[in-house]
Amino acid sequence: MATKIRILSICGSGVVTSSMVASKLKDLFEEKGYDAETVEANSSEVESCCSRQQFDLIAYASPINDNCGIPAFNAIGLITGMGEDEFMEEAIAALHKAGK
Repeated sequence: MATKIRILSICGSGVVTSSMVASKLKDLFEEKGYDAETVEANSSEVESCCSRQQFDLIAYASPINDNCGIPAFNAIGLITGMGEDEFMEEAIAALHKAGK
């Protein structure tokens, strides 16, 4: 059974790029044995999203002011294809550290 994780996907408008990142993350984490649930939002909504729900990771394509104590990683490489492996290595390490 896959380990369930929750990811907050952030971009400037909370629509297109965050949805692209979320879709990519679902596929990448599925390959690693995770069942990823994603929520898409814009960078100004991070704090309010974190106050309403619990997340394991934040993937951001636009700068964020506060990560609410949640491991946060720059996800631009998921869009460009450059740095995808590094993103996944860091994200998986953070999940392992959290016991997932």
